[in-house]
Amino acid sequence: MSPNKKAAKANLVPWHRAAPAPVVLVTGSESVLADRAVSSIQDQAREADPAIELTNLEASSYESGQLATLTSPSLFGETKLLIVDGVEATNDAFLTDAVNYLEDIQSDVTLVLRHGGGVRGKKLLDAVKASGAPVIEAQPLKKESERSDFAAGEFRRAGRTIRPAALRALLDAVGADLGELAAGCRQLIEDTSGTIDARQVELYYGGRVEATGFKVADAAVAGRTAQALSLVRHAVATGVDPVPLVAAMAMKLRGMAKVSALGRGTSPGQLGMAPWQVDRARREVARWTPDGLADAIGAVAEADRAVKGAGRDPVYALEKMLTTVAAAARRPR
Repeated sequence: MSPNKKAAKANLVPWHRAAPAPVVLVTGSESVLADRAVSSIQDQAREADPAIELTNLEASSYESGQLATLTSPSLFGETKLLIVDGVEATNDAFLTDAVNYLEDIQSDVTLVLRHGGGVRGKKLLDAVKASGAPVIEAQPLKKESERSDFAAGEFRRAGRTIRPAALRALLDAVGADLGELAAGCRQLIEDTSGTIDARQVELYYGGRVEATGFKVADAAVAGRTAQALSLVRHAVATGVDPVPLVAAMAMKLRGMAKVSALGRGTSPGQLGMAPWQVDRARREVARWTPDGLADAIGAVAEADRAVKGAGRDPVYALEKMLTTVAAAARRPR
């Protein structure tokens, strides 16, 4: 490994350990993690010096010479914090000035460079890494295990405990969006006390899951007929349209069929699914027979036609679909 690569690897800092430094690079497209890192640096800098001078710049609209002016020593000795957003869209003026600044870094300045990904500004990124500056990677959390670790960390840092079943329920409820997951963690932390269990998660998010149809689909795919019927009846009674409920069931079975047909050697990208979706589909389809999966997909297609006008009773069509899917799930392999 080359010296530069060793240095770059050694400089990596987790987003939750971001701290002020003469130069800090925050790179990656996951805005939640990048926002957290930048906010933490700003809060720590202000705690160290409440009179710190804060300046925000956009790299795309930067004017030549600004960086030298803003980082020049102050007559009154104030410390300075410069946050530069959009380095992935930097103009040539900022690129030139920033690379030059790395040759003469000011000790009373914290310069935070935020790069959302891509090749633009690579010369600057390489120079920052070679300088020994800390690098915070804010990459999307694609694996379900990564999102689980993120959520568990949210509760741990708040001094709270969440039971494994409750954590699983929360992940199922909010989906893959990290912003929604962070908001869900924050709500549970602020609105509950003691150890968080599945009952509390159900209280806050149960209706949401039922309304989107995914909890109904989960119950049917697991072979739990009574639970699936109870959930779908509650959803319909609270005004949920049958069409998205069938769509949720179809989405789950399509994912299972894709994974089953293409096997373990296939990458998530080839399936058009996120890694965590592939992992979950593999676990679910492992309990199914090929004939059972085919029958379930047929039942969903029939229900889809019925709820879109071909049938007289959409609710009956929904319940028939769920009964068929759950029965197919229970067939012995």
